[in-house]
Amino acid sequence: MNGHSDSLLQVRGLKKHFAARGLLSLLSVRTWVRAVDGISFYVRPGETFSLVGESGCGKTTTAKLLLLLEQPTAGNIYFDGQDINQLKGSELRRYRSLVQAVFQDPWSSLNPRMRASSIIAEPLVVNHKPPKQEVQRRVEQLLMDVGLEPAAAANYPHEFSGGQRQRVAVARALALNPRLIVLDEPVSALDVSIRAQIMNLLRDLQRKYGMSYFLIAHNLATVRYLSHQVAVMYLGLIVEQATSEELFTKPLHPYTKALISAALPTQPGVQQERILLSGEVPSATHPPSGCRFHTRCPFVFDRCAVEAPQLRELAPGHTVACHLY
Repeated sequence: MNGHSDSLLQVRGLKKHFAARGLLSLLSVRTWVRAVDGISFYVRPGETFSLVGESGCGKTTTAKLLLLLEQPTAGNIYFDGQDINQLKGSELRRYRSLVQAVFQDPWSSLNPRMRASSIIAEPLVVNHKPPKQEVQRRVEQLLMDVGLEPAAAANYPHEFSGGQRQRVAVARALALNPRLIVLDEPVSALDVSIRAQIMNLLRDLQRKYGMSYFLIAHNLATVRYLSHQVAVMYLGLIVEQATSEELFTKPLHPYTKALISAALPTQPGVQQERILLSGEVPSATHPPSGCRFHTRCPFVFDRCAVEAPQLRELAPGHTVACHLY
């Protein structure tokens, strides 16, 4: 992927391999889980970039690498042109304040012993130590930004509904005026009726503040609604990437087609091919040779088992790794 000078975040050749635990490792034969195995993408300012795929494909590991919760095995992550794994001191603190996260489960991500005001103010107090009145004003503003009453500042997490707790988590993420928010399955733990509200909130906040989102989600309807760019991940690799509109209307990779045909309701009168995937996702310790998807692909042919397909651009901004093309 060529360099994009207008990108906020750029990921190049990113890999994360973990040593596998098990019988072989006891016998001192090191086996590796290739959680992320060489991916590249970029996130533009003010846009949402989504990573989709089944459990275990490497999405969450990618998020942890962006949040510096893991160190990469290889590759680079550039934020504003700087390699984040080389940052130290004040530069590192600046990165940590400009990149925030909202996690899946608002139950476990909020401290049950802290009032909402303290939860939201914590990043401010830790990073900037502003005077008390300023903190109070900022907390009230943030609560209103996420659609809660200023009076909610006095409540504890258990006094909120799930959707309200997620609003508090979003307010905390906004406290430091971040430029990028990592959203790890931000609505999947919520009731369906609440999901749309939180998704609308996230869109409104993005329009208002112009920050970028890096979204990880299973639910393709969520992804379609929130995203500008989407990458589909399978066993540690990106197999297809395009704008949201292009990917959902003209999917190319058999895996993408299968995900979409399984997830999105067909429009009345439109014949949509149903693609059923056989078998389980193979192990990331011993991924299949050639194309990693060939063991489950309905269109497999001989070349797929021996040669790994490279990502190729088939239409402007639409890349796919598949021997069919």
